[in-house]
Amino acid sequence: MKTIYTYILVVASSLCYSQVGIKTLTPEKTLDVNGGLNVRKELRLNGTDVVKGSAGTEGQILSVTGTTQLSDEYKTIKVADGAGSLTYTYLNTTTDRTGVKFSATGSTNPYVLNSGFTTSTNTTTANWVKLTGNTDTFSITDTTKKAKAVLSFQTNAQIARNNPSGNYSGSFACGIFVKKGTGPEELKAVRSEVVRGVSGSYKIFNLNVTLDKLDPGVYTVSAACSNRNLGSGNGLVNLGVGTPVDATFMNQDMSQSTMTVTVLQPF
Repeated sequence: MKTIYTYILVVASSLCYSQVGIKTLTPEKTLDVNGGLNVRKELRLNGTDVVKGSAGTEGQILSVTGTTQLSDEYKTIKVADGAGSLTYTYLNTTTDRTGVKFSATGSTNPYVLNSGFTTSTNTTTANWVKLTGNTDTFSITDTTKKAKAVLSFQTNAQIARNNPSGNYSGSFACGIFVKKGTGPEELKAVRSEVVRGVSGSYKIFNLNVTLDKLDPGVYTVSAACSNRNLGSGNGLVNLGVGTPVDATFMNQDMSQSTMTVTVLQPF
């Protein structure tokens, strides 16, 4: 009987203090599981003989910070909500490598936001021409009018003359038109600029706008440019927007236009 008690004591001692392996004969830790582990309730950390370990709270993550005892713990991680609790729902960049060329003076009248898309050959009405590659479509699903769309357009404008003999200038404008569903196209952003210098001079053009309080629906955005004062007679210049008019100084790769659309909505 004494022998049996001694054997039981040895086995119990082994179970309490030795390493236990599941599907392994060489366990590396107190409990070594060679396979999947399914925990149905709590996984507590840093407990003692008299105190239960922490099971964490909802939303916390298990942080492994080192190999020392009691180093791993549950932590609350703050994830950035974005601007005003908005998140990206769409991000895209379009590229236009065709551009548009003008060879006559157009309207120099001011532009009115929310006005329609017009074409013209006179000097009283804006002559808008789209950069065909810079058109994009996005959807708004938010019904709280907190959605935003950030539009960034960049292109290059160059002036040139067939028989250059001095300094010249040419003015133009570029804008962004927005259409909701099958509705009309409306001008939502516009900026004018002037290129000055000898034939072949050019300038980088940037236009940024944020559209806010957007209603649900499908939106189409397009970039377009218009000729303004290109001079007259011996002072008339050719103007290229998004395309070169003098390949001596630049090429199509340098002139291409890009438009980036970023949409943010509540989540």
